[in-house]
Amino acid sequence: MRGNAGDLMSDDGGSMPFLTPVLSATTRADVPVDSLLSADSPRTNGLDRAYIDTLVALEDELPPIVVHRPTGRVIDGMHRLAAARVRGDRTISAYLLDMPERNVFATAVSLNITHGKPLSHDDRLAAAARILRESPALSDRYVASVTALSPRTVSRVRRSSVDVAHLNTRIGLDGKRRRADVASVASGRLRAVEVIRQRPEASLREIARLAGISLGTAHDVKKRLLLGMDPVPQGSGAAAERAREPRSEPRPETRIAEAPSLRDARERLDRLRKDPALRLSQSGRFLLRGFAVHDLDATVWAKLAATIPPHCADGITQLARECADVWTRFAEQVEREAQAGEAGQAEPAGGRSRPGV
Repeated sequence: MRGNAGDLMSDDGGSMPFLTPVLSATTRADVPVDSLLSADSPRTNGLDRAYIDTLVALEDELPPIVVHRPTGRVIDGMHRLAAARVRGDRTISAYLLDMPERNVFATAVSLNITHGKPLSHDDRLAAAARILRESPALSDRYVASVTALSPRTVSRVRRSSVDVAHLNTRIGLDGKRRRADVASVASGRLRAVEVIRQRPEASLREIARLAGISLGTAHDVKKRLLLGMDPVPQGSGAAAERAREPRSEPRPETRIAEAPSLRDARERLDRLRKDPALRLSQSGRFLLRGFAVHDLDATVWAKLAATIPPHCADGITQLARECADVWTRFAEQVEREAQAGEAGQAEPAGGRSRPGV
């Protein structure tokens, strides 16, 4: 998720740290070096002198830093600022962000994840612990997206930190607040299972909306069903809570239907690969390569679907359906051409010739 400073609000109107600002949409200006304050840095070991020396040796202008406009405090770019001071630069190019001061640290973490000198794993763990202390209502997935850790790792940090308040609700990536007690977690996942069973064609967003869960949880439930796993993770407390619920009858196992067997299709493809008319022509080889992409077992497709990130699911779903439509139209066109060819061969020798296309 990317947005301007202060864009993301919780459902109760409170301000939440956004993930990564769109710097290209932010004011950029040359700022006096001496006017800037040091960052509230997530780097636990301070600045790297060798990296500063590398930046000093650059002949080109240093890349812009990021500054909190209201306070003049550096959010991202302390190594570049230190290099500019060593070089004797009077000004440095900077993006100026307007946001609540309490959001500055989380923004600094997100900006230091993927560019410049990335944060170490220990830095990110320490940052996650601090963000959880300051904003305990943020979900594990939310903090994970800021710190580039896995949600499971953030959950361990939350449980091991005695000074992190444990709340019954969490705020997700979509800004919505949801209950986080084990009974609610289990029931939400089970509602998602029912939605998937009744509407197997439903998108992840539809499943999340109908089950009252986050998009990430909907993705996890669908992945578990594809892999034949329990939709409620064991060891989380939610599974134990569900096991204590009285049941009048056993719950039927719910799995996503597998695709039809591809054995016949593979045999047809093998025969076509041996056909000289296709194998020895450029167009034929191109067509065979296109078919080879789909020569996968149903279990491989299921595992592949389980790896799709939630934010990519809608786009991939739409693109896959569009590709299926392209193949369907191609099949229909091949059938028409074949039928026209058969009709032409069946005409008497003195009959009218078929008009050219």
